[in-house]
Amino acid sequence: MRKLYTEEEDKKTIEFPTGRSISQEEAVSGRKKAYRRITAGTLLMLFTVFYVPALLNWVSGTHIAQDVIRNGIIEEYIQVSAVLIRNEVLLKPPSLDGIYIPEIHEGEKAAAYSTIAKVMGSESDELLREIEDINAKIIKARLEQSEKSEFFSADLAKLDAEIGKKVRELIAVCNSKSFGEMGRKRTEIRSLVEKKAEIAAGDTTDEYINTLQKQKKTLQNLIQQNTVQIRTNTSGIVSYCIDGYEGILTPDRVMDMTVDELDSIRERCALHETDTRNVKKDKPFAKILKGIDMYMAADIPADRARKLEEGNSVRVRINSMDFETSATIVKIGEVENDRVVVVVRMSRGLDVLSGKRVVDADIITKTEEGLKVPLKCLMDINADGTRGRIMLVKSNIAVSREVEIVCSDEEYAIIRTPEGEYENTVNLYNIYIVNPDNIEEGEIIIK
Repeated sequence: MRKLYTEEEDKKTIEFPTGRSISQEEAVSGRKKAYRRITAGTLLMLFTVFYVPALLNWVSGTHIAQDVIRNGIIEEYIQVSAVLIRNEVLLKPPSLDGIYIPEIHEGEKAAAYSTIAKVMGSESDELLREIEDINAKIIKARLEQSEKSEFFSADLAKLDAEIGKKVRELIAVCNSKSFGEMGRKRTEIRSLVEKKAEIAAGDTTDEYINTLQKQKKTLQNLIQQNTVQIRTNTSGIVSYCIDGYEGILTPDRVMDMTVDELDSIRERCALHETDTRNVKKDKPFAKILKGIDMYMAADIPADRARKLEEGNSVRVRINSMDFETSATIVKIGEVENDRVVVVVRMSRGLDVLSGKRVVDADIITKTEEGLKVPLKCLMDINADGTRGRIMLVKSNIAVSREVEIVCSDEEYAIIRTPEGEYENTVNLYNIYIVNPDNIEEGEIIIK
Protein backbone atom coordinates (compact mmCIF):
# COMPACT_ATOMS: atom_id res chain seq x y z
CA MET A 1 0.00 0.00 0.00
CA ARG A 2 1.29 3.47 -0.92
CA LYS A 3 2.35 5.51 2.14
CA LEU A 4 1.08 9.02 2.50
CA TYR A 5 3.39 11.55 4.18
CA THR A 6 2.08 14.28 6.38
CA GLU A 7 3.51 17.77 6.57
CA GLU A 8 5.11 16.91 9.92
CA GLU A 9 6.80 13.80 8.47
CA ASP A 10 8.21 15.85 5.55
CA LYS A 11 9.96 18.00 8.11
CA LYS A 12 11.78 15.04 9.70
CA THR A 13 15.53 14.89 9.12
CA ILE A 14 17.51 12.27 7.24
CA GLU A 15 21.07 11.54 8.28
CA PHE A 16 23.75 10.46 5.77
CA PRO A 17 26.86 8.36 6.61
CA THR A 18 29.00 11.46 6.11
CA GLY A 19 27.28 13.06 9.04
CA ARG A 20 25.34 15.55 6.87
CA SER A 21 21.63 15.59 7.47
CA ILE A 22 18.70 17.08 5.52
CA SER A 23 15.05 17.23 6.21
CA GLN A 24 12.67 14.86 4.48
CA GLU A 25 10.95 17.87 2.91
CA GLU A 26 14.23 18.88 1.21
CA ALA A 27 14.74 15.31 -0.10
CA VAL A 28 11.29 15.23 -1.74
CA SER A 29 11.88 18.64 -3.32
CA GLY A 30 15.24 17.46 -4.70
CA ARG A 31 13.71 14.41 -6.26
CA LYS A 32 11.09 16.55 -8.02
CA LYS A 33 13.73 18.92 -9.40
CA ALA A 34 15.88 16.01 -10.66
CA TYR A 35 12.82 14.50 -12.39
CA ARG A 36 12.09 17.80 -14.09
CA ARG A 37 15.71 18.11 -15.27
CA ILE A 38 15.68 14.59 -16.74
CA THR A 39 12.34 15.16 -18.49
CA ALA A 40 13.40 18.47 -20.03
CA GLY A 41 16.75 17.05 -21.13
CA THR A 42 15.13 14.05 -22.76
CA LEU A 43 12.65 16.19 -24.67
CA LEU A 44 15.43 18.52 -25.83
CA MET A 45 17.47 15.56 -27.06
CA LEU A 46 14.53 14.05 -28.94
CA PHE A 47 13.74 17.39 -30.53
CA THR A 48 17.37 17.79 -31.61
CA VAL A 49 17.55 14.29 -33.10
CA PHE A 50 14.23 14.19 -34.90
CA TYR A 51 13.00 17.69 -35.65
CA VAL A 52 16.04 19.90 -36.13
CA PRO A 53 17.28 17.97 -39.23
CA ALA A 54 13.79 18.13 -40.73
CA LEU A 55 13.61 21.86 -39.94
CA LEU A 56 17.02 22.47 -41.52
CA ASN A 57 16.01 20.47 -44.62
CA TRP A 58 12.82 22.46 -44.92
CA VAL A 59 14.58 25.83 -44.48
CA SER A 60 17.37 24.93 -46.92
CA GLY A 61 14.93 23.56 -49.51
CA THR A 62 16.43 20.05 -49.41
CA HIS A 63 13.33 18.22 -48.27
CA ILE A 64 13.63 14.50 -48.97
CA ALA A 65 10.68 13.42 -51.12
CA GLN A 66 9.75 9.74 -51.19
CA ASP A 67 7.39 7.72 -53.34
CA VAL A 68 6.42 4.13 -54.15
CA ILE A 69 7.51 2.33 -57.32
CA ARG A 70 4.47 1.50 -59.45
CA ASN A 71 3.81 -0.18 -62.80
CA GLY A 72 3.35 2.01 -65.87
CA ILE A 73 3.76 2.32 -69.63
CA ILE A 74 6.20 4.49 -71.59
CA GLU A 75 6.33 5.11 -75.32
CA GLU A 76 9.33 6.28 -77.28
CA TYR A 77 7.91 8.28 -80.16
CA ILE A 78 8.84 10.98 -82.66
CA GLN A 79 6.42 13.82 -83.38
CA VAL A 80 6.31 14.63 -87.10
CA SER A 81 4.43 16.65 -89.69
CA ALA A 82 3.96 13.95 -92.32
CA VAL A 83 2.86 13.83 -95.95
CA LEU A 84 0.49 11.06 -97.08
CA ILE A 85 1.13 9.31 -100.40
CA ARG A 86 -1.42 7.00 -102.05
CA ASN A 87 -2.39 5.47 -105.37
CA GLU A 88 -4.90 8.10 -106.52
CA VAL A 89 -6.92 8.21 -109.74
CA LEU A 90 -8.67 11.44 -110.79
CA LEU A 91 -12.17 10.97 -112.17
CA LYS A 92 -13.40 12.54 -115.41
CA PRO A 93 -14.20 16.25 -114.84
CA PRO A 94 -17.71 17.65 -115.42
CA SER A 95 -18.68 19.39 -118.66
CA LEU A 96 -20.33 22.32 -116.87
CA ASP A 97 -19.92 24.66 -113.91
CA GLY A 98 -22.13 24.01 -110.95
CA ILE A 99 -22.42 22.17 -107.67
CA TYR A 100 -21.95 18.49 -106.95
CA ILE A 101 -24.24 16.25 -104.92
CA PRO A 102 -22.44 13.14 -103.64
CA GLU A 103 -24.04 9.76 -104.07
CA ILE A 104 -21.07 8.17 -102.28
CA HIS A 105 -19.54 10.35 -99.58
CA GLU A 106 -15.97 11.19 -98.57
CA GLY A 107 -14.10 8.14 -97.25
CA GLU A 108 -16.72 5.62 -98.43
CA LYS A 109 -16.00 2.71 -100.74
CA ALA A 110 -17.30 2.73 -104.32
CA ALA A 111 -17.75 -0.25 -106.60
CA ALA A 112 -16.40 -0.22 -110.15
CA TYR A 113 -18.67 1.43 -112.75
CA SER A 114 -20.85 3.08 -110.11
CA THR A 115 -22.06 6.68 -109.92
CA ILE A 116 -20.35 8.53 -107.09
CA ALA A 117 -21.87 12.01 -107.60
CA LYS A 118 -23.99 14.17 -109.85
CA VAL A 119 -23.15 17.68 -110.95
CA MET A 120 -25.95 20.17 -111.44
CA GLY A 121 -25.57 23.42 -113.33
CA SER A 122 -25.21 26.65 -111.39
CA GLU A 123 -28.87 27.55 -112.00
CA SER A 124 -29.96 24.24 -110.46
CA ASP A 125 -29.32 25.53 -106.95
CA GLU A 126 -32.12 28.05 -107.38
CA LEU A 127 -34.37 25.35 -108.88
CA LEU A 128 -33.71 23.14 -105.85
CA ARG A 129 -34.76 25.92 -103.52
CA GLU A 130 -37.99 26.31 -105.51
CA ILE A 131 -38.61 22.56 -105.15
CA GLU A 132 -38.05 22.84 -101.40
CA ASP A 133 -40.66 25.59 -101.22
CA ILE A 134 -43.13 23.46 -103.20
CA ASN A 135 -42.49 20.48 -100.92
CA ALA A 136 -43.23 22.66 -97.90
CA LYS A 137 -46.51 23.84 -99.47
CA ILE A 138 -47.55 20.27 -100.30
CA ILE A 139 -46.87 19.09 -96.74
CA LYS A 140 -48.70 22.08 -95.23
CA ALA A 141 -51.75 21.60 -97.45
CA ARG A 142 -51.92 17.89 -96.67
CA LEU A 143 -51.64 18.52 -92.92
CA GLU A 144 -54.48 21.04 -93.11
CA GLN A 145 -56.59 18.41 -94.84
CA SER A 146 -55.72 15.84 -92.16
CA GLU A 147 -57.25 18.09 -89.50
CA LYS A 148 -60.60 17.68 -91.25
CA SER A 149 -60.27 13.96 -91.93
CA GLU A 150 -58.84 10.81 -90.40
CA PHE A 151 -55.80 10.90 -92.67
CA PHE A 152 -52.63 9.94 -90.80
CA SER A 153 -49.47 8.20 -91.87
CA ALA A 154 -47.06 6.48 -89.51
CA ASP A 155 -44.44 7.02 -92.23
CA LEU A 156 -44.88 10.79 -91.89
CA ALA A 157 -44.32 10.63 -88.14
CA LYS A 158 -41.24 8.49 -88.65
CA LEU A 159 -39.87 10.92 -91.24
CA ASP A 160 -40.52 13.89 -88.91
CA ALA A 161 -38.45 12.20 -86.19
CA GLU A 162 -35.66 11.45 -88.66
CA ILE A 163 -35.66 15.03 -90.00
CA GLY A 164 -35.43 16.36 -86.44
CA LYS A 165 -32.47 14.10 -85.76
CA LYS A 166 -30.66 15.23 -88.92
CA VAL A 167 -31.27 18.88 -88.09
CA ARG A 168 -29.65 18.39 -84.68
CA GLU A 169 -26.70 16.67 -86.37
CA LEU A 170 -26.43 19.58 -88.82
CA ILE A 171 -26.27 22.06 -85.94
CA ALA A 172 -23.45 20.07 -84.33
CA VAL A 173 -21.57 19.94 -87.64
CA CYS A 174 -21.99 23.69 -88.11
CA ASN A 175 -20.49 24.27 -84.67
CA SER A 176 -17.47 22.13 -85.61
CA LYS A 177 -17.09 24.04 -88.92
CA SER A 178 -16.87 20.84 -90.95
CA PHE A 179 -18.03 22.23 -94.29
CA GLY A 180 -17.95 18.91 -96.12
CA GLU A 181 -20.16 17.29 -93.52
CA MET A 182 -22.49 20.29 -93.58
CA GLY A 183 -23.19 19.70 -97.26
CA ARG A 184 -23.77 16.02 -96.60
CA LYS A 185 -26.28 16.64 -93.80
CA ARG A 186 -28.11 19.26 -95.86
CA THR A 187 -28.47 16.76 -98.72
CA GLU A 188 -29.81 14.12 -96.33
CA ILE A 189 -32.40 16.53 -94.92
CA ARG A 190 -33.47 17.56 -98.43
CA SER A 191 -33.96 13.90 -99.36
CA LEU A 192 -36.09 13.22 -96.27
CA VAL A 193 -38.27 16.26 -96.93
CA GLU A 194 -38.70 15.07 -100.53
CA LYS A 195 -39.93 11.68 -99.30
CA LYS A 196 -42.28 13.33 -96.83
CA ALA A 197 -43.79 15.47 -99.61
CA GLU A 198 -44.34 12.43 -101.82
CA ILE A 199 -46.09 10.53 -99.03
CA ALA A 200 -48.19 13.55 -98.10
CA ALA A 201 -49.30 14.11 -101.73
CA GLY A 202 -50.14 10.45 -102.26
CA ASP A 203 -53.04 9.88 -104.64
CA THR A 204 -54.93 12.96 -103.55
CA THR A 205 -57.57 14.49 -105.81
CA ASP A 206 -57.02 17.96 -104.35
CA GLU A 207 -56.54 20.35 -107.26
CA TYR A 208 -54.14 22.65 -105.37
CA ILE A 209 -51.83 19.80 -104.37
CA ASN A 210 -51.92 18.33 -107.89
CA THR A 211 -50.93 21.71 -109.32
CA LEU A 212 -47.96 21.87 -106.94
CA GLN A 213 -46.95 18.36 -108.00
CA LYS A 214 -46.95 19.37 -111.67
CA GLN A 215 -44.79 22.43 -110.92
CA LYS A 216 -42.40 20.25 -109.01
CA LYS A 217 -42.16 17.71 -111.85
CA THR A 218 -41.37 20.52 -114.32
CA LEU A 219 -38.54 21.81 -112.13
CA GLN A 220 -37.16 18.30 -111.69
CA ASN A 221 -37.07 17.83 -115.47
CA LEU A 222 -35.16 21.10 -115.86
CA ILE A 223 -32.64 19.99 -113.26
CA GLN A 224 -32.31 16.58 -114.90
CA GLN A 225 -31.53 18.19 -118.25
CA ASN A 226 -28.79 20.25 -116.61
CA THR A 227 -27.22 17.39 -114.59
CA VAL A 228 -24.32 15.06 -115.40
CA GLN A 229 -23.38 11.84 -113.65
CA ILE A 230 -19.82 11.27 -112.42
CA ARG A 231 -18.89 7.60 -112.58
CA THR A 232 -15.84 5.56 -111.68
CA ASN A 233 -14.38 2.71 -113.71
CA THR A 234 -12.47 1.30 -110.75
CA SER A 235 -13.31 0.39 -107.18
CA GLY A 236 -11.78 2.16 -104.19
CA ILE A 237 -12.25 4.87 -101.59
CA VAL A 238 -13.94 8.10 -102.75
CA SER A 239 -12.41 11.48 -101.98
CA TYR A 240 -13.43 15.00 -103.00
CA CYS A 241 -10.25 16.68 -101.70
CA ILE A 242 -8.16 17.64 -104.73
CA ASP A 243 -4.82 19.34 -104.02
CA GLY A 244 -2.88 18.96 -107.28
CA TYR A 245 -0.48 16.30 -105.99
CA GLU A 246 -2.50 13.35 -107.28
CA GLY A 247 -0.15 12.73 -110.22
CA ILE A 248 3.01 13.82 -108.37
CA LEU A 249 2.98 12.01 -105.03
CA THR A 250 2.77 8.46 -106.25
CA PRO A 251 3.94 5.23 -104.57
CA ASP A 252 6.61 4.62 -107.23
CA ARG A 253 8.54 7.76 -106.30
CA VAL A 254 7.97 7.80 -102.55
CA MET A 255 11.50 6.46 -101.99
CA ASP A 256 12.98 9.59 -103.59
CA MET A 257 11.39 12.18 -101.29
CA THR A 258 13.70 14.90 -99.92
CA VAL A 259 13.47 17.24 -96.94
CA ASP A 260 13.08 20.26 -99.25
CA GLU A 261 10.17 18.60 -101.09
CA LEU A 262 8.39 17.86 -97.83
CA ASP A 263 8.82 21.47 -96.72
CA SER A 264 7.38 22.71 -100.01
CA ILE A 265 4.37 20.35 -99.84
CA ARG A 266 3.58 21.30 -96.25
CA GLU A 267 3.79 25.00 -97.04
CA ARG A 268 1.53 24.73 -100.08
CA CYS A 269 -1.05 22.51 -98.37
CA ALA A 270 -1.26 24.94 -95.44
CA LEU A 271 -2.51 27.60 -97.89
CA HIS A 272 -4.74 25.26 -99.90
CA GLU A 273 -8.49 25.61 -99.39
CA THR A 274 -10.92 23.00 -100.62
CA ASP A 275 -14.32 24.10 -101.90
CA THR A 276 -16.56 21.19 -100.97
CA ARG A 277 -19.51 22.19 -103.16
CA ASN A 278 -18.62 24.22 -106.24
CA VAL A 279 -17.06 22.62 -109.31
CA LYS A 280 -15.62 24.08 -112.49
CA LYS A 281 -15.97 22.86 -116.03
CA ASP A 282 -13.17 20.49 -117.14
CA LYS A 283 -11.56 20.49 -113.65
CA PRO A 284 -11.59 17.19 -111.69
CA PHE A 285 -13.26 17.42 -108.29
CA ALA A 286 -13.23 13.76 -107.25
CA LYS A 287 -10.77 10.88 -107.10
CA ILE A 288 -10.54 7.21 -106.21
CA LEU A 289 -7.94 5.89 -103.74
CA LYS A 290 -6.95 2.45 -105.00
CA GLY A 291 -5.56 -0.52 -103.11
CA ILE A 292 -5.09 -0.74 -99.37
CA ASP A 293 -1.54 0.52 -98.82
CA MET A 294 -0.70 4.10 -97.94
CA TYR A 295 2.71 5.70 -97.34
CA MET A 296 3.66 8.41 -94.89
CA ALA A 297 6.84 10.46 -95.41
CA ALA A 298 8.32 12.65 -92.68
CA ASP A 299 11.65 14.23 -91.80
CA ILE A 300 13.11 13.55 -88.36
CA PRO A 301 16.34 14.53 -86.54
CA ALA A 302 19.37 12.58 -87.74
CA ASP A 303 20.25 11.35 -84.24
CA ARG A 304 16.77 9.80 -83.89
CA ALA A 305 17.02 8.21 -87.32
CA ARG A 306 20.25 6.41 -86.36
CA LYS A 307 18.26 4.27 -83.93
CA LEU A 308 15.91 3.07 -86.70
CA GLU A 309 16.34 0.42 -89.37
CA GLU A 310 14.46 -0.35 -92.57
CA GLY A 311 12.03 -3.17 -91.91
CA ASN A 312 11.38 -2.12 -88.30
CA SER A 313 7.78 -2.33 -87.11
CA VAL A 314 6.39 0.87 -85.60
CA ARG A 315 3.00 2.34 -84.80
CA VAL A 316 1.54 5.52 -86.23
CA ARG A 317 -0.84 7.61 -84.14
CA ILE A 318 -2.81 10.64 -85.31
CA ASN A 319 -4.41 12.16 -82.22
CA SER A 320 -6.64 14.64 -84.06
CA MET A 321 -8.32 11.79 -85.92
CA ASP A 322 -8.31 9.34 -82.97
CA PHE A 323 -6.49 6.94 -85.29
CA GLU A 324 -3.66 4.48 -84.63
CA THR A 325 -2.28 1.62 -86.70
CA SER A 326 0.78 -0.55 -87.20
CA ALA A 327 3.30 0.38 -89.89
CA THR A 328 6.64 -0.71 -91.36
CA ILE A 329 9.67 1.48 -92.06
CA VAL A 330 10.42 1.04 -95.78
CA LYS A 331 12.97 3.83 -96.36
CA ILE A 332 15.51 5.82 -94.35
CA GLY A 333 17.05 8.56 -96.48
CA GLU A 334 20.37 10.35 -96.38
CA VAL A 335 21.17 13.13 -93.90
CA GLU A 336 20.13 16.59 -95.17
CA ASN A 337 20.87 19.55 -92.87
CA ASP A 338 20.80 17.21 -89.87
CA ARG A 339 17.40 15.85 -91.01
CA VAL A 340 16.49 12.48 -92.49
CA VAL A 341 13.41 11.50 -94.50
CA VAL A 342 11.74 8.36 -93.12
CA VAL A 343 8.98 6.59 -95.06
CA VAL A 344 6.56 4.11 -93.45
CA ARG A 345 3.92 1.93 -95.08
CA MET A 346 0.46 1.40 -93.56
CA SER A 347 -2.30 -1.01 -94.59
CA ARG A 348 -5.09 0.79 -92.75
CA GLY A 349 -6.46 4.32 -92.78
CA LEU A 350 -7.30 5.08 -96.42
CA ASP A 351 -10.91 5.74 -95.46
CA VAL A 352 -10.19 7.70 -92.27
CA LEU A 353 -7.46 9.86 -93.85
CA SER A 354 -8.92 10.18 -97.36
CA GLY A 355 -9.37 13.95 -97.02
CA LYS A 356 -5.86 14.62 -95.63
CA ARG A 357 -2.54 15.24 -97.37
CA VAL A 358 -0.53 16.53 -94.38
CA VAL A 359 -1.06 15.25 -90.82
CA ASP A 360 0.58 15.75 -87.43
CA ALA A 361 1.49 12.27 -86.25
CA ASP A 362 3.49 10.31 -83.68
CA ILE A 363 5.78 7.56 -84.93
CA ILE A 364 5.92 5.20 -81.93
CA THR A 365 9.20 3.27 -82.07
CA LYS A 366 9.03 1.50 -78.71
CA THR A 367 6.45 0.68 -76.05
CA GLU A 368 7.43 -0.77 -72.67
CA GLU A 369 5.49 -1.68 -69.54
CA GLY A 370 7.15 -2.17 -66.16
CA LEU A 371 8.45 -0.35 -63.08
CA LYS A 372 7.90 3.33 -63.86
CA VAL A 373 9.77 6.11 -62.01
CA PRO A 374 10.57 9.79 -62.69
CA LEU A 375 13.76 10.23 -64.69
CA LYS A 376 15.02 12.80 -62.16
CA CYS A 377 15.28 10.16 -59.42
CA LEU A 378 17.94 8.21 -61.34
CA MET A 379 21.63 8.97 -60.76
CA ASP A 380 24.89 8.21 -62.56
CA ILE A 381 23.19 7.40 -65.88
CA ASN A 382 25.80 6.08 -68.32
CA ALA A 383 26.56 7.55 -71.74
CA ASP A 384 24.13 5.39 -73.73
CA GLY A 385 21.35 5.84 -71.16
CA THR A 386 20.91 2.15 -70.42
CA ARG A 387 22.17 2.01 -66.79
CA GLY A 388 21.80 4.13 -63.67
CA ARG A 389 21.25 4.02 -59.92
CA ILE A 390 18.18 4.54 -57.78
CA MET A 391 18.15 5.27 -54.04
CA LEU A 392 15.71 3.07 -52.13
CA VAL A 393 14.64 3.39 -48.49
CA LYS A 394 15.05 0.16 -46.50
CA SER A 395 14.26 0.28 -42.77
CA ASN A 396 14.71 4.08 -42.81
CA ILE A 397 18.17 3.77 -44.39
CA ALA A 398 19.12 4.96 -47.88
CA VAL A 399 20.22 2.03 -50.05
CA SER A 400 21.66 2.41 -53.57
CA ARG A 401 20.58 -0.02 -56.28
CA GLU A 402 21.88 -0.33 -59.82
CA VAL A 403 19.11 -0.54 -62.43
CA GLU A 404 18.76 -1.14 -66.14
CA ILE A 405 16.87 1.60 -68.01
CA VAL A 406 14.60 -0.24 -70.43
CA CYS A 407 12.84 2.76 -71.93
CA SER A 408 12.51 6.48 -71.19
CA ASP A 409 10.95 9.69 -72.39
CA GLU A 410 11.53 13.29 -71.33
CA GLU A 411 10.01 12.73 -67.89
CA TYR A 412 9.82 9.05 -66.93
CA ALA A 413 11.74 5.79 -67.26
CA ILE A 414 10.92 2.08 -67.14
CA ILE A 415 13.54 0.30 -65.01
CA ARG A 416 14.36 -3.25 -63.92
CA THR A 417 16.95 -5.17 -61.95
CA PRO A 418 20.00 -5.96 -64.13
CA GLU A 419 20.09 -9.49 -65.50
CA GLY A 420 21.93 -11.89 -63.18
CA GLU A 421 21.36 -9.80 -60.04
CA TYR A 422 19.35 -11.75 -57.45
CA GLU A 423 20.13 -10.00 -54.13
CA ASN A 424 20.16 -6.24 -54.67
CA THR A 425 16.87 -6.12 -56.56
CA VAL A 426 14.35 -3.38 -57.28
CA ASN A 427 10.72 -4.43 -56.94
CA LEU A 428 7.17 -3.19 -57.19
CA TYR A 429 6.08 -1.00 -54.24
CA ASN A 430 9.66 -0.37 -53.05
CA ILE A 431 10.01 3.11 -51.53
CA TYR A 432 12.48 5.34 -53.39
CA ILE A 433 13.86 8.85 -52.95
CA VAL A 434 12.61 11.24 -55.61
CA ASN A 435 15.39 13.83 -55.11
CA PRO A 436 18.52 11.82 -54.16
CA ASP A 437 21.21 14.33 -55.22
CA ASN A 438 22.48 15.07 -51.68
CA ILE A 439 21.74 11.68 -50.16
CA GLU A 440 24.53 9.23 -49.32
CA GLU A 441 24.07 5.49 -49.06
CA GLY A 442 23.60 4.47 -45.42
CA GLU A 443 22.10 7.80 -44.43
CA ILE A 444 19.13 7.63 -42.07
CA ILE A 445 15.93 8.76 -43.79
CA ILE A 446 13.12 10.07 -41.63
CA LYS A 447 9.69 9.42 -43.06
